[in-house]
Amino acid sequence: MRKFTGTWALIRFILRRDRIRMTVWTVALGASMFAMIPAMADMFQTPEQLQARAMVMETPTGIVFGGPGYGLDDYTLGVMLATELPMTLLIALAVMSILHVVRHTRAEEESGRAELLRANVLGSSAQMTAALTTNALANTVIGALMALSLIANDLAAADSVAFGAGMALAGITFGAITAVCAQVSEHSRGASGLAFMAVGVLFMFRVVGDMAERGGSAPSWFSPWAWAQQTRMFDDLRWWPLALYPLVIAVLFAVAFALAGRRDLGAGLVASRPGPSEAGPLLNSVFALNLRLQRTSIIVWTAAIFLFALSFGTLISEIDVMVEQNPELIARMGLGAQDLSHGFLGMLVLYVVMTATAFAVLSVLRARAEESSGRAELTMSAAVGRIRWLGAAVLVSALAASTMTVLGGLAMGLGAGIATEDYGWVGTVTGAAAAQLPLVLLFIGLTVLFLGVAPRLVGLVWAWFGYGLAVTVLGVIVGMPDWMLDVSPFSLLPQLPVDEFGPVPFLAVLGAAAVAAAVGLVGFRNRDLATV
Repeated sequence: MRKFTGTWALIRFILRRDRIRMTVWTVALGASMFAMIPAMADMFQTPEQLQARAMVMETPTGIVFGGPGYGLDDYTLGVMLATELPMTLLIALAVMSILHVVRHTRAEEESGRAELLRANVLGSSAQMTAALTTNALANTVIGALMALSLIANDLAAADSVAFGAGMALAGITFGAITAVCAQVSEHSRGASGLAFMAVGVLFMFRVVGDMAERGGSAPSWFSPWAWAQQTRMFDDLRWWPLALYPLVIAVLFAVAFALAGRRDLGAGLVASRPGPSEAGPLLNSVFALNLRLQRTSIIVWTAAIFLFALSFGTLISEIDVMVEQNPELIARMGLGAQDLSHGFLGMLVLYVVMTATAFAVLSVLRARAEESSGRAELTMSAAVGRIRWLGAAVLVSALAASTMTVLGGLAMGLGAGIATEDYGWVGTVTGAAAAQLPLVLLFIGLTVLFLGVAPRLVGLVWAWFGYGLAVTVLGVIVGMPDWMLDVSPFSLLPQLPVDEFGPVPFLAVLGAAAVAAAVGLVGFRNRDLATV
């Protein structure tokens, strides 16, 4: 038990340290669930309205975010909630769990705080145990609030409990996956990237499995994203799929602790290679230094976006099958097969843009970490100006994120071309992705603005991004009011290939990004460095 000495004290410390962060996540997800139920009940009141909604969930977009499609033949309120809400909630729980576990494991080692704590009376396994325990506690509370929200709206208690239990167990599973990834990389950003990639691959298994066959096929069962919905809540409840979660969690916990015992503190299983004794000609500038520091992240994120976009692009072939099997669905939606294809790929392009935007913001925020750690001060003690230093970091972020966006569109168009043997999709989808580039640059500009003027408020950038993500996903599922869609950042530009390209909004957003970045650079030059 010496390995776990101090675990409970560390759990209390994490709860105290993250009390605001965890409360915000809990209240936001719990309140969203509580508010969404009556809103959806008011929006779809008659059986005819519900069945029309069920037909939408049979579209490729509906399957991507709706799951296997149990109960679509008798689409009640409970079935609608069990179909349309879990994917959005699970995405949020995955992000929360990954960030929480990395923050209290790998990031603590990288900063040196873990070594200081272990120098006192603290067991070698206490930190990871505390991180996983607090993550499990947060997911359990959120899952309980979701179940209570369903019960409070007069839905079946057993099915409501199954809903909440599935969400909580899936979130704990995502945290366990992150704990394993945290043993591989010696850097927190590498651990986070690896965890997001692993979770993304599992999401893709779920999508492919659910697209292949209604009710899910074999690939779905390899993904924890699917097991909660496989309980068939509010349709034909069965509890046994939830038993898969504890089995996988136990295995992942065992693997994480075993790997942690085989490496040195602060090191990863994949060791960093020693660099050359002298810097090469490509490392003679601040830009080259930033590019070198982010090389691994850029490669991993770009490869992940390319592969996911290529895979999702091939799903366009399912639209042709859907038209053949259910032509009345297309007629009822007032769309042609080509319009549906354009809309489907346009929606997927937007998620490529969101992913590239998330990378861009994280990339720019590395400058904040360099500043607070004192490394920026050392760099600028040489003949390096502040604008040059931060500008180089911004330029690397902008070039990398732009490349990811365009390559993502290219890959998606290529996947659609392979599936349909119509390679005209390559140019169409690549152009659709390129038309969204100002949005990526706008978030970069806003991040630079806050870093230069008000670093403590940089979280507002994430708040707007999160709002845009939620509105984009829930807007498709729930049908939000136009004013809520209009204030989303991802509604600022026309969505190609459905809409026509608009040069005025394109240039306006691009100009706003440039102005924000310029003001941020000037502000950074004039303020004091915040070195811890």
